[in-house]
Amino acid sequence: MLTSCPYRSFSSLLVRRTLQYSLWNKSTVRTTYSNEFTKNDLLRRYNDKHASTYLNQFRYLLHLKDAPTAPLSLGVLGLIPFAAVPVYMYSTGIYSPDLAFTQLAYSASILSFIGGIRWGKLLEQSNDWKQYTYSILPSIAAWLALLVPGRWSLLWALSSLQGFAFYDVTQPGYPLWFKGLRVFLTAVSSLTLFATLTLSFVLPKKQAKTKNTERTM
Repeated sequence: MLTSCPYRSFSSLLVRRTLQYSLWNKSTVRTTYSNEFTKNDLLRRYNDKHASTYLNQFRYLLHLKDAPTAPLSLGVLGLIPFAAVPVYMYSTGIYSPDLAFTQLAYSASILSFIGGIRWGKLLEQSNDWKQYTYSILPSIAAWLALLVPGRWSLLWALSSLQGFAFYDVTQPGYPLWFKGLRVFLTAVSSLTLFATLTLSFVLPKKQAKTKNTERTM
Protein backbone atom coordinates (compact mmCIF):
# COMPACT_ATOMS: atom_id res chain seq x y z
CA MET A 1 0.00 0.00 0.00
CA LEU A 2 1.31 3.44 -0.94
CA THR A 3 1.96 5.78 1.90
CA SER A 4 2.14 9.53 1.53
CA CYS A 5 5.33 11.29 2.52
CA PRO A 6 5.14 13.64 5.47
CA TYR A 7 4.58 17.28 4.58
CA ARG A 8 7.62 18.35 6.56
CA SER A 9 9.87 16.25 4.35
CA PHE A 10 8.90 18.35 1.38
CA SER A 11 9.24 21.65 3.24
CA SER A 12 12.78 20.73 4.22
CA LEU A 13 13.93 20.17 0.65
CA LEU A 14 16.54 22.69 -0.44
CA VAL A 15 16.16 24.19 -3.87
CA ARG A 16 19.30 25.71 -5.19
CA ARG A 17 19.02 28.47 -7.68
CA THR A 18 21.36 31.15 -8.83
CA LEU A 19 20.18 34.71 -9.13
CA GLN A 20 22.42 37.03 -11.01
CA TYR A 21 22.15 40.76 -10.54
CA SER A 22 23.98 43.10 -12.85
CA LEU A 23 25.73 45.67 -10.71
CA TRP A 24 27.47 48.88 -11.66
CA ASN A 25 30.86 47.15 -11.21
CA LYS A 26 29.70 44.19 -13.37
CA SER A 27 29.88 41.77 -10.48
CA THR A 28 27.20 39.20 -9.68
CA VAL A 29 25.47 38.01 -6.57
CA ARG A 30 24.71 34.32 -6.10
CA THR A 31 22.02 33.33 -3.65
CA THR A 32 20.83 29.94 -2.45
CA TYR A 33 17.36 29.73 -1.00
CA SER A 34 14.89 27.12 0.14
CA ASN A 35 11.25 26.78 -0.81
CA GLU A 36 10.34 28.54 2.43
CA PHE A 37 11.25 31.81 0.68
CA THR A 38 10.11 33.05 -2.66
CA LYS A 39 12.20 34.72 -5.32
CA ASN A 40 10.45 38.03 -4.66
CA ASP A 41 11.43 37.86 -1.00
CA LEU A 42 15.07 37.51 -1.95
CA LEU A 43 14.84 40.34 -4.45
CA ARG A 44 13.23 42.57 -1.85
CA ARG A 45 15.91 41.75 0.71
CA TYR A 46 18.68 42.38 -1.80
CA ASN A 47 17.21 45.72 -2.84
CA ASP A 48 16.80 46.76 0.79
CA LYS A 49 20.41 45.88 1.49
CA HIS A 50 21.76 47.66 -1.57
CA ALA A 51 19.31 50.55 -1.60
CA SER A 52 20.59 53.61 -3.42
CA THR A 53 21.37 56.73 -1.47
CA TYR A 54 21.74 60.25 -2.76
CA LEU A 55 25.53 60.16 -2.81
CA ASN A 56 25.64 56.78 -4.55
CA GLN A 57 24.41 58.31 -7.79
CA PHE A 58 27.69 60.16 -8.23
CA ARG A 59 29.47 56.87 -8.91
CA TYR A 60 28.02 57.02 -12.41
CA LEU A 61 30.30 59.98 -13.14
CA LEU A 62 33.03 57.38 -13.68
CA HIS A 63 31.25 56.36 -16.89
CA LEU A 64 31.01 59.90 -18.23
CA LYS A 65 34.17 59.30 -20.25
CA ASP A 66 32.26 56.73 -22.31
CA ALA A 67 29.58 59.21 -23.39
CA PRO A 68 29.28 59.80 -27.15
CA THR A 69 30.50 63.18 -28.33
CA ALA A 70 27.13 64.44 -29.60
CA PRO A 71 25.02 64.10 -26.41
CA LEU A 72 27.94 65.14 -24.23
CA SER A 73 28.60 68.30 -26.25
CA LEU A 74 24.94 69.27 -26.54
CA GLY A 75 24.38 68.57 -22.86
CA VAL A 76 27.25 70.84 -21.82
CA LEU A 77 26.07 73.57 -24.19
CA GLY A 78 22.62 73.25 -22.64
CA LEU A 79 24.10 74.43 -19.34
CA ILE A 80 24.88 77.88 -20.76
CA PRO A 81 21.35 79.32 -20.20
CA PHE A 82 21.53 78.03 -16.62
CA ALA A 83 24.94 79.47 -15.83
CA ALA A 84 24.64 82.76 -17.74
CA VAL A 85 21.97 84.18 -15.41
CA PRO A 86 23.80 84.06 -12.04
CA VAL A 87 27.13 84.94 -13.68
CA TYR A 88 25.65 88.07 -15.28
CA MET A 89 23.85 89.17 -12.11
CA TYR A 90 26.97 88.65 -10.02
CA SER A 91 29.10 90.63 -12.47
CA THR A 92 26.63 93.55 -12.52
CA GLY A 93 25.92 93.39 -8.79
CA ILE A 94 22.14 93.59 -9.34
CA TYR A 95 19.52 90.88 -8.98
CA SER A 96 17.19 90.93 -11.99
CA PRO A 97 13.80 89.20 -11.54
CA ASP A 98 13.34 89.19 -15.32
CA LEU A 99 16.56 87.22 -15.86
CA ALA A 100 15.73 84.92 -12.97
CA PHE A 101 12.38 84.18 -14.60
CA THR A 102 14.09 83.24 -17.88
CA GLN A 103 16.21 80.76 -15.95
CA LEU A 104 13.09 79.39 -14.30
CA ALA A 105 11.33 79.05 -17.66
CA TYR A 106 14.35 77.23 -19.09
CA SER A 107 14.33 74.90 -16.08
CA ALA A 108 10.68 74.13 -16.80
CA SER A 109 11.49 73.26 -20.40
CA ILE A 110 14.30 70.94 -19.27
CA LEU A 111 11.96 69.19 -16.85
CA SER A 112 9.49 68.58 -19.68
CA PHE A 113 12.33 67.24 -21.82
CA ILE A 114 13.32 64.84 -19.04
CA GLY A 115 9.81 63.39 -19.00
CA GLY A 116 9.93 63.03 -22.77
CA ILE A 117 13.07 60.89 -22.53
CA ARG A 118 11.29 58.41 -20.29
CA TRP A 119 8.15 58.42 -22.44
CA GLY A 120 10.18 57.72 -25.58
CA LYS A 121 11.95 54.83 -23.89
CA LEU A 122 8.64 53.25 -22.93
CA LEU A 123 7.22 53.37 -26.46
CA GLU A 124 9.42 50.50 -27.57
CA GLN A 125 8.44 47.81 -25.12
CA SER A 126 6.07 48.80 -22.34
CA ASN A 127 2.40 49.31 -21.55
CA ASP A 128 3.05 49.96 -17.89
CA TRP A 129 0.62 52.54 -16.49
CA LYS A 130 2.93 53.27 -13.59
CA GLN A 131 5.90 54.07 -15.80
CA TYR A 132 3.87 56.12 -18.27
CA THR A 133 2.34 58.08 -15.41
CA TYR A 134 5.77 58.79 -14.01
CA SER A 135 6.96 60.04 -17.40
CA ILE A 136 4.43 62.90 -17.34
CA LEU A 137 5.23 63.98 -13.78
CA PRO A 138 8.24 66.13 -14.79
CA SER A 139 5.98 68.15 -17.10
CA ILE A 140 3.50 68.69 -14.28
CA ALA A 141 6.37 69.73 -11.99
CA ALA A 142 7.51 72.21 -14.65
CA TRP A 143 4.04 73.71 -14.84
CA LEU A 144 3.87 74.05 -11.07
CA ALA A 145 7.29 75.74 -11.03
CA LEU A 146 5.84 78.55 -13.12
CA LEU A 147 2.87 78.88 -10.77
CA VAL A 148 4.65 78.82 -7.41
CA PRO A 149 5.08 82.43 -6.20
CA GLY A 150 8.27 84.11 -5.11
CA ARG A 151 11.61 82.46 -4.51
CA TRP A 152 9.83 79.16 -3.87
CA SER A 153 9.61 78.72 -7.64
CA LEU A 154 13.41 78.43 -7.93
CA LEU A 155 13.53 76.06 -5.00
CA TRP A 156 10.76 73.94 -6.55
CA ALA A 157 12.59 73.74 -9.88
CA LEU A 158 15.85 72.80 -8.15
CA SER A 159 14.17 70.09 -6.06
CA SER A 160 12.37 68.68 -9.10
CA LEU A 161 15.56 68.39 -11.12
CA GLN A 162 17.30 66.63 -8.26
CA GLY A 163 14.41 64.33 -7.43
CA PHE A 164 13.72 63.09 -10.95
CA ALA A 165 17.43 62.63 -11.66
CA PHE A 166 17.89 60.51 -8.54
CA TYR A 167 14.91 58.34 -9.48
CA ASP A 168 15.98 57.92 -13.11
CA VAL A 169 19.52 56.77 -12.39
CA THR A 170 18.16 54.00 -10.17
CA GLN A 171 15.97 52.67 -12.99
CA PRO A 172 17.04 50.04 -15.55
CA GLY A 173 17.11 50.66 -19.28
CA TYR A 174 19.58 53.54 -19.44
CA PRO A 175 23.25 53.12 -20.42
CA LEU A 176 25.77 53.91 -17.73
CA TRP A 177 27.24 56.84 -19.66
CA PHE A 178 23.77 58.41 -19.85
CA LYS A 179 23.35 58.09 -16.09
CA GLY A 180 26.73 59.75 -15.58
CA LEU A 181 25.81 62.55 -17.96
CA ARG A 182 22.46 62.98 -16.24
CA VAL A 183 24.07 63.27 -12.82
CA PHE A 184 26.63 65.78 -14.07
CA LEU A 185 24.15 68.01 -15.89
CA THR A 186 21.69 67.93 -13.00
CA ALA A 187 24.38 68.81 -10.46
CA VAL A 188 25.60 71.83 -12.45
CA SER A 189 22.12 73.13 -13.29
CA SER A 190 21.06 72.77 -9.66
CA LEU A 191 24.09 74.74 -8.51
CA THR A 192 23.21 77.58 -10.89
CA LEU A 193 19.64 77.68 -9.59
CA PHE A 194 20.96 77.73 -6.04
CA ALA A 195 23.33 80.55 -6.99
CA THR A 196 20.45 82.61 -8.38
CA LEU A 197 18.42 81.93 -5.26
CA THR A 198 21.31 83.06 -3.07
CA LEU A 199 21.88 86.22 -5.12
CA SER A 200 18.22 87.14 -4.65
CA PHE A 201 19.00 87.63 -0.96
CA VAL A 202 22.36 89.37 -1.16
CA LEU A 203 22.10 91.67 -4.18
CA PRO A 204 19.95 94.79 -4.59
CA LYS A 205 16.84 93.97 -6.58
CA LYS A 206 16.07 95.56 -9.91
CA GLN A 207 12.47 96.53 -10.62
CA ALA A 208 10.68 93.88 -12.65
CA LYS A 209 9.36 94.95 -16.05
CA THR A 210 6.19 92.85 -15.94
CA LYS A 211 3.68 92.21 -13.18
CA ASN A 212 3.85 88.47 -13.78
CA THR A 213 7.61 88.43 -13.28
CA GLU A 214 7.28 90.60 -10.17
CA ARG A 215 4.73 88.20 -8.70
CA THR A 216 6.75 85.11 -9.56
CA MET A 217 10.24 86.27 -8.68
